[in-house]
Amino acid sequence: MDGGISAERAAQNQSLYRTINEKIKELNQTFAEAGVANSEWICECANTDCTLRLTASLNEYERVRSNPRTFIISPGHLYPKVERVVAENDRFMIVEKLDHSGQIAEALNPRPTTPG
Repeated sequence: MDGGISAERAAQNQSLYRTINEKIKELNQTFAEAGVANSEWICECANTDCTLRLTASLNEYERVRSNPRTFIISPGHLYPKVERVVAENDRFMIVEKLDHSGQIAEALNPRPTTPG
């Protein structure tokens, strides 16, 4: 995918979806406590028209969130000019934003980071 989107706009779009998934996380934690193995998440691709959902466990989701430059997306929703695949399976891909778009993703991270 490309869609003529700028690296900056892609990072902003994906960061918005990441923020929404952070809000969904609490609900998914409740389901996990009730024994539901996988939770539903919103695809965090750069396409603002994307409405796809994907399934991932809370542990898989936390792996994505451990790096403020990574996002969970549906297979095939890659924007190779601004991100690279770091992991994938039949349910989702994990992509890492590169260069300037990575810096934007870090700046828009909804989770506090500890200086290190």
